[in-house]
Amino acid sequence: MKSFVTRSVATAAILATLSFGVPAIATAGTTSTTTTTIVITTMKQYRAAERAYLAALKVINDTFILAVSTAKSTYAASLSTASSSSARISARSTYRSAIALATLARSSALSVLGKPPLKPKTKSLRVGA
Repeated sequence: MKSFVTRSVATAAILATLSFGVPAIATAGTTSTTTTTIVITTMKQYRAAERAYLAALKVINDTFILAVSTAKSTYAASLSTASSSSARISARSTYRSAIALATLARSSALSVLGKPPLKPKTKSLRVGA
């Protein structure tokens, strides 16, 4: 029972972080409407930008996977202790809302992350011209 309470508290903390943290990060920033576009001119800049993009993407995906696995384990623990249909329905509802919150947080984080960097334009070599 103690581990169930610990998991429930951990799940609530993760869900609160995902549901309140990511939208707060998305809305935090300056109020001006100007955007800065970084122009990538060399492959060295592109590789660095791509590495940073992929690292941020990995963090987003790992956070989502952790939230889903926590929701699953909490759901399984709730089902094992549920003795009535209303307890099972409540556990299922909690699981579904946890998955929905994790999906919303991931979607929000991906929209904040933006599109991956584009490779720089290369000069085409024309043979025989």
